[in-house]
Amino acid sequence: MGPVIGAPDEVAQRIKDETDLVEVDEVLPDVVDEPDVQLGARPFEDIVVLTEAPRQGYGQLVSIIADYAKKAPRPFEMIVTDNDGIAHAFPDHTDPNERSIGDHLKLAYYGEPGDRRPLVRSGEGSRPE
Repeated sequence: MGPVIGAPDEVAQRIKDETDLVEVDEVLPDVVDEPDVQLGARPFEDIVVLTEAPRQGYGQLVSIIADYAKKAPRPFEMIVTDNDGIAHAFPDHTDPNERSIGDHLKLAYYGEPGDRRPLVRSGEGSRPE
């Protein structure tokens, strides 16, 4: 299974409408233990399962999340789960711009234990501000 993202409706809808990353777009919250990326607080407005291996990678997520972050409540909430299953919150003192969001998403991993893969690789999706 690809990455699982818990997000506000507007972010999930943009991912569905503007990318070819979505594998499953209607997921019941009780089916997912923990998302790989969480935007905002629980309960999630929407849960999206992305394709397991997109040809262009997941870099498109950076700009979609950065656009959302411009108008999101402060402090900006984004939690990612690393290779060891440890959750990392977006630092409160950091400006949520495309670069900082891209850097934080580089901590995110997805997949089953023993087969965890990075969500965003170096050079993918983060442009200088």
